[in-house]
Amino acid sequence: MVLRYIFRTIGVLISLYSMLCLFRIIITWIPQLSYSKIANFLASVCDPYLNRFRNIKFLKLGGFDFSPALALCLLGAAASLCSSISNGGAITPAFIFCVILQVIWSIANSILTFLIILFAIRLIIIYAKKDSYSGSYIFDQIDNSISPLVYKLSKTFSFGKTLSYKTSLIVSICTLIFFSILGSFLFMGLEKLIFKLM
Repeated sequence: MVLRYIFRTIGVLISLYSMLCLFRIIITWIPQLSYSKIANFLASVCDPYLNRFRNIKFLKLGGFDFSPALALCLLGAAASLCSSISNGGAITPAFIFCVILQVIWSIANSILTFLIILFAIRLIIIYAKKDSYSGSYIFDQIDNSISPLVYKLSKTFSFGKTLSYKTSLIVSICTLIFFSILGSFLFMGLEKLIFKLM
């Protein structure tokens, strides 16, 4: 009974820490808040943990760093593990394997979702500004970061034809949505199969 209470408390603390890390990540995107007292507090509490993931190369895509997604997913997995123990759940090899799969899929799906949203926002802005593809330093930077991936994705599904940037964005968005849906079905199926086999 005492052990369950301890694991429940640890799970709650990990969840709270995860929320603090999420706030820290969001604040770094808002220059006006980056040097506030709250930002300094969050930096002192969260950066020692978040910085451990910053140099992982495969989590960097163009100008984007997805290492915070891994950091948050690992915290989520730890909270889930503690919650399962506190509720009397058995920690079996199947459970551990499923937690690992869940972390991997959460990271992959977070990256897919982020890219879908980013590509969609860029496409909307292009259609809103019919006379120009750029016109803003921020959008030029975003285009420089995402265009290699956008053209690579669209070229794969256009049989080598060169498409316009707008069309390439549409093809890329559809491709990423397809992979996100397919990945979700595969993950759920694999999870069920693991529990049946183990």
